[in-house]
Amino acid sequence: MVENTVSILRAIGNPNKARIIAHLAKHKGETAENIGKHLGYPLPTVYKYLRELEAANAVESEAKGNTRVYFAGDFRLEVSPQKLMEAFEEQTMMDLYKARFGVEGLEKFNRVAAKAKAGKMTFRQAAATLGITYFEFVSLLDEVGGLNA
Repeated sequence: MVENTVSILRAIGNPNKARIIAHLAKHKGETAENIGKHLGYPLPTVYKYLRELEAANAVESEAKGNTRVYFAGDFRLEVSPQKLMEAFEEQTMMDLYKARFGVEGLEKFNRVAAKAKAGKMTFRQAAATLGITYFEFVSLLDEVGGLNA
């Protein structure tokens, strides 16, 4: 699936995130704390990366008591010039957003974008509310014509 290719590429585009997946593939079931210790990453960074990797379905987790344990996701990534062309030529930012967050996410985006355009929250607050980067939020707004004043 094209959306999955793009989300996996984004997730593992950072070598530190790719190291986390490789570590989880070797050590089946690790806590964020142990990942941080083994790889030498600060805990807030580990949690951020794990959230992003889970959103891309590159990592899975399960609760064990009061602890969350992480595993490498079961995904296959085929990269070729043809696959990259399919992934990036046909995809708009909104297509990627919909694939990532679904219809409910799109409805939430519309509500939050309306508040941001009305000046009830900053673009950075809107992006944080949606769980996306400032750049992604501004790009989405631009795509839907929300930056035209």
